[in-house]
Amino acid sequence: MAFDKHKFLSKAKKIGYITLWLLLVAGLFVSVAFINKQEKEKTCTEINVHIEPTEAANFIDREMVLKTIRKDGNEKKIIGVAINNIGIPWLENKLRINPMVKTAEVYTDMNGRLNIHIQQRRPILRVLNAFGEGFYLDEDGLKMPLSPDYTAHVPIANGYIFEHGNGRDTAQTETLRQLFKIATYVDKDTFWNAQIEQIFVTAESEFTLIPNIGDQTIDFGDATDTEDKFNRLMLFYKEAMNRVGWETYSSITVKYKNQIVCKKKNNP
Repeated sequence: MAFDKHKFLSKAKKIGYITLWLLLVAGLFVSVAFINKQEKEKTCTEINVHIEPTEAANFIDREMVLKTIRKDGNEKKIIGVAINNIGIPWLENKLRINPMVKTAEVYTDMNGRLNIHIQQRRPILRVLNAFGEGFYLDEDGLKMPLSPDYTAHVPIANGYIFEHGNGRDTAQTETLRQLFKIATYVDKDTFWNAQIEQIFVTAESEFTLIPNIGDQTIDFGDATDTEDKFNRLMLFYKEAMNRVGWETYSSITVKYKNQIVCKKKNNP
């Protein structure tokens, strides 16, 4: 039988491809096994905790995070522990279910550093309902509990509010939805954020704003035309209050369309 050079080369190439593929697969398994071994042997060398927003400690701090990893919060006893024994997915989930945490990410690098990034929830309104229960509404309109360690400097809403603050759900009543609308506007405006300290809900489900400066109350009505009402109030502040004085009026009403009604303190 004559030697077929073409068939021989073709078979040799196939054998070569198969051999190369097998070597690559074997190398991959060896690499994975080596990496897994390294991962199992990797120990925690450092703990980096980054919490946002960074301008204040607020509801979550480094100590709380360490106590999530270990009950006594002893950082020295965490350093040197195998990363696998810490449990990255467990820790990340544990942080995420904290009612004060918006997002949490936990990962390690090649040097064994444990990196923890947390974004806190940011309240914009503190609610005291008619049952004497307190809770916050955060910037996303979700309820969050009060903290025994920190009190946020945000406006307080009280009065005829008949909604509970359990869970992390959104506002269920129209009253709380309107409060969130007003609080959102106040939160985003530097002046009003400093000026409005309280929102009282009346029996008619209207809102009375209590300012920091001046003894007068602001009859706001409902949350309809919120921006227009604040714009009219700002114009009145600039053109009238600075001229007649901040103690002249007992009340300022902006709930009527395109007008402001004021009541002087000496009026009956």
